[in-house]
Amino acid sequence: MKMVKPVLSVILLICVLGLQACTSEEAVPVDNQQEQPTRTKPVEPEGTADGQEPASPNQAEKSREQKVAELQALIPDTLTRLPASTEDFYSMPPGRFSGRMYGEQSDEIKEVLHRLPNLESVDEEAVELYYRVLLSLFGEDYPDPQDIIDQMKLASFGDPSIGDPRFQFKKQYNVMILLDASGSMAASAGGKTRMQSAKEAITSFAASLPAGANVSLRVYGHEGSGSEADKAHSCASSEVMYPMQAYDKQKLQSSLAQFKPAGWTPIALALQQAEEDLRPLTGEQNTNIIYLVSDGIETCGGNPVEAAKQLADSDITPIVNVVGFGVDGEGQQQLKKVAEAAGGRYVFIQDQKELQKEFEQAKRIAQKWEKWLAGSTYEALSTTIAQSVTISEYGSKWQSIASRESYNFLSALTELGARKTLSEEMIAALEKLESKQEKLARQRADELEDFLDTLNEKTYQEAIAAIQQQFRGHVKGN
Repeated sequence: MKMVKPVLSVILLICVLGLQACTSEEAVPVDNQQEQPTRTKPVEPEGTADGQEPASPNQAEKSREQKVAELQALIPDTLTRLPASTEDFYSMPPGRFSGRMYGEQSDEIKEVLHRLPNLESVDEEAVELYYRVLLSLFGEDYPDPQDIIDQMKLASFGDPSIGDPRFQFKKQYNVMILLDASGSMAASAGGKTRMQSAKEAITSFAASLPAGANVSLRVYGHEGSGSEADKAHSCASSEVMYPMQAYDKQKLQSSLAQFKPAGWTPIALALQQAEEDLRPLTGEQNTNIIYLVSDGIETCGGNPVEAAKQLADSDITPIVNVVGFGVDGEGQQQLKKVAEAAGGRYVFIQDQKELQKEFEQAKRIAQKWEKWLAGSTYEALSTTIAQSVTISEYGSKWQSIASRESYNFLSALTELGARKTLSEEMIAALEKLESKQEKLARQRADELEDFLDTLNEKTYQEAIAAIQQQFRGHVKGN
């Protein structure tokens, strides 16, 4: 019996120690959850359970110089400082995730944020460096004064003082729509797919044209699939669904029913074939307006910028409007270059309402053209810029963009703070800087709107001269 008691005591002691260890292990997640920062931000992070590494395992092994170099590599060469002037804001390249709310792309964003290194120190240089990194991700595409001029040119269509033959009335009025039918057009936009929204907007626009005007629809990327195996087939797909003709409800509806979102995005091919379609309709006798609608970049290896330039230099002399449908920052940058090469304008839209609004301009021009054809002079058709262009929209658009940019910034900072990728001190410093920059952006919006209000009663040429003087020649005019 003397031997049994010590043995029983040892067994009991082992059980007690084991129970304590188990209880301690189970309590760890609760303690860690209590220690998580309780910040109030627009978007709460997901999956912050204990055991997840906030940054790459080797980050602690890197020197400050290596981390700085890593951060600088994420920043575009053109983003050398924080935006301050109006010109700084509109010249800033759109960030990778610009144009959409944080929640619509949170998974992609988190993947990028979690790879950011922590410089640990919270000096001014480090704070600005991180802020510029966030601008490269979330910086928005602020309205350019050149956009205002391009809008005014469309609104002043037919004004002899414009001096651009593309904007003069001709015997025939033609509108060609080049519609992206790649797989991404199946994405949702305002409760409908982008493709559904586009088809409804096209139908409404075509039905609104006067009897003598013509419309055409070419789609691209509508065959095959998004798989690598189907890429060659999909990239060769570009087809006229509705040949250039007056609006015919039954024929157009039948044409729109023939395709669904499918494959890749051959923008260059569509532009090249559009040139072939319009070749017989030279600019001498035809006003040719092209709307290129895309929700992404060229993915077929073509050169859409070069194709756009070739189209612009042809005898067709078209007015080219490039419409980015919910595109990301990379897409906006490429489509802007396409529009610039074509001598046209770029516009970013999010839903069907905004697409219909864009087509509304072509409708108004067609109505003016119809009256001109019937013998009306330009003087009888003209209106003040204030009546034909809601220029105050540029100020409100700037405000809206500033709000989205700030929201996305704060959502990202919430994620970085919760994951402890950055210290609380760094997060607080970035929040303070963001508040300052948002206030500055809104101040520039107010200044821009006040300036635009002074253009209300000016003629086209007077307005252009005022804009060029205001922005020191950073815009082109005719």
